Amino acid sequence: MTLSDIPWYWRQDDLFEGVQEARGPFLVSAERLEFRRGQMIFSADSAASHVYYLERGTVKVFQISPRGDVTIFWFCSAGDLFGAGGISGAAQQSVFAQATERSVVYALPRSVFESYLRSYPQLGINVIRLLSGRLRLACDAATDNATRRADARLARTLLRLGQQWGQISGEQVRFGAPITHQELANMTGTSRQTVNRLLGEFNRAGWLEFDGRKLVLLRPQALADFANSEEE
Repeated sequence: MTLSDIPWYWRQDDLFEGVQEARGPFLVSAERLEFRRGQMIFSADSAASHVYYLERGTVKVFQISPRGDVTIFWFCSAGDLFGAGGISGAAQQSVFAQATERSVVYALPRSVFESYLRSYPQLGINVIRLLSGRLRLACDAATDNATRRADARLARTLLRLGQQWGQISGEQVRFGAPITHQELANMTGTSRQTVNRLLGEFNRAGWLEFDGRKLVLLRPQALADFANSEEE
């Protein structure tokens, strides 16, 4: 893998791409909500009566097993739509959504959301693309957990988050949102101790560093080469 041929579904897209005329009416019809870091937006047993558009901030979408194990499926960034229960027509949400930093979210009733999809075909295409990308992410996670070592899984996760959040400066990619070691562990199916050790190894190799709570990928191409070395 090179940084020029990363999967399309790693990139961050805005819900209103190519259909900006729908943005104003959409937001006017929705309820504007503000969430502080750590505040829950909805739980897995919440009614799926709304869909959610993230205007600003970061939201993690995750599940908790009966044993209390947390699996993070993805992080939503500004421009993302989330609330799969409301999108699919289910009675309840099936996941948890939590703000990981101060965030602004617009909640739109499902029936109103569906009317916008009928009025703006491009909006529907964007939603299909978004949901298709998340399905690919879920398939990748299942494949990676079954076939890749923890270090390769972590490297691929860092590259994907860098594409989603990254602020490019020369060859470096600076994360625009904070992430904890535990969250990385929950995304890669390993322990926080393993993530701590692997991040230390990546740091000593000169591939990344932490700037406060935010990661900086110093040599993302080297990280990409390592992540895919098992395939060669």
